[in-house]
Amino acid sequence: MPGGPDQDGDHHLHLLDAAWYKTRQHWHDDPMVHFDTRYWTQLRNESRAYLSALRELMQLVDAAERETEY
Repeated sequence: MPGGPDQDGDHHLHLLDAAWYKTRQHWHDDPMVHFDTRYWTQLRNESRAYLSALRELMQLVDAAERETEY
C-alpha cells in the first residue's frame, strides 16, 4: 500500500541523505564543504520543515473530513 505524500517524502529524503553520507566518505575538499553548508544542509532542513507542515495540513484535512461526514 502506498504511503502518504509526507511518508513518501520522508523516505526519499532519507535516500538522499544516505547517498550524501556515502558521497562524503570519498569527497574531502573545499567544494564539498561549500556544497554541504551552502546547499545540502539548507535543502535538507527546508525539506524537513515542508514535510512537517504537510503532515500537519493532512491531519487538519482528515479531521475536517471526519467532522463533515454524515
